Amino acid sequence: MKKLSEQEIRGAVRRLVSERIDGVPPDDSASLLEGTDLDSLGVVELLVAIEEEFSTTIEFLMVDPEALLSISGLTHHLLVLMDESKLMDESNVG
Repeated sequence: MKKLSEQEIRGAVRRLVSERIDGVPPDDSASLLEGTDLDSLGVVELLVAIEEEFSTTIEFLMVDPEALLSISGLTHHLLVLMDESKLMDESNVG
């Protein structure tokens, strides 16, 4: 997984969210379920799109579901995944 800055991740997440739902909250910490047309199927579609965009897998059993329902939460989770991926890559070298 390519290392991206927090701003790059947040921008990509915001783009993916806005492509799929109307009424994206201006506050990145706001729930994507409140005041939008996002339903449970939409959440799954969004998470799959994020996995594809970032070439990663979100382990749903290892994550607080609420953390995946805001742009800030998704951004933070992706940053953690990138750090974990970087550590694994470094441990496999040599």
